Amino acid sequence: MLLFFGDPEDLTAAYLSWLALRRGIECVHVDEADLGRGCSLGVAEDGTVRLRVDGHDIPLQRVTGAVVRLNPHPSLVGGGSHADDSEAMEAVVLPERRAGLQYALDCLPFPIANRPSRGRSNGAKPVHMRDLATAGFRVPAWITTNDADVGSRVASGCEHGAVVKAASGLRSHVRLWTDDVAEAFRAGTAPHVVQEYVPGYEVRVHVVGDRTFATRIDSGATDYRFDSTETGYRPTALPEILAQRCIAFAEREGLVLAGFDFRVDETANTWSCLEMNPVPTFLPYEASTGQRIGDAVIDVLAPGSQAPDPVSPLGARYAAAQAG
Repeated sequence: MLLFFGDPEDLTAAYLSWLALRRGIECVHVDEADLGRGCSLGVAEDGTVRLRVDGHDIPLQRVTGAVVRLNPHPSLVGGGSHADDSEAMEAVVLPERRAGLQYALDCLPFPIANRPSRGRSNGAKPVHMRDLATAGFRVPAWITTNDADVGSRVASGCEHGAVVKAASGLRSHVRLWTDDVAEAFRAGTAPHVVQEYVPGYEVRVHVVGDRTFATRIDSGATDYRFDSTETGYRPTALPEILAQRCIAFAEREGLVLAGFDFRVDETANTWSCLEMNPVPTFLPYEASTGQRIGDAVIDVLAPGSQAPDPVSPLGARYAAAQAG
């Protein structure tokens, strides 16, 4: 049996659930918005975790693993407001619910992809990049600032300019440092990361347990996630030393699944690590390359189970759609 916690509409969780069902694995879904209503998850005085869904106790001894994909904007229990001041209620209830859920998940004895308490350094990019550099990754030169003059000096001192991105863990649009960005800084902003721009192409490396899946991304955009409609994905070779470094870092962070982002400068022959995402989606990479990333996750969470066919169903469907 596998448990799925969080957002029932998350596509990554839905795909992993489908892969598990294809293997004959029972899946139980726990919508975070139902905690305290149709579902309860708690830790008893003896330290055991108890999960109750729709009036039924879930026998945790039958559970081999879990997937956690939380909604970044969760609702209150039942989806409605519980006070005249709904915003004030959410400010109190939602963090407390998240804290309780995190505590209970940390007490569960089986592998979880991923516990919310793991990989937290990504939420503070200066700490995160320091950790990556300490682990042996090449991290492009960076500074955290909200001073336009400082940002401009850093950018002008880099051979290929600089990019600017959020210093927090929120998904942000990475942009080149320009005069327009400098003017926006002068108007007032929170501190951002200003970082040396590395020419070349990107590689996303998904780590699943002790396995790695490297995907080369070809795009002329600064941020292929936002700026490009013509992005190419293909499997690529990953230097063994980087593969082992990624595996070791993900293990140290307590992650079953991790996504490392690299910029590769072929001229300088360098691989620069930009960040490690502790809540990555792998769907576009698997769909475009056929790499069986999702099945690798199920292999870790349900050891001994077998996929019904040797190819990625998501990749096969994508290839068929492209051919058609």
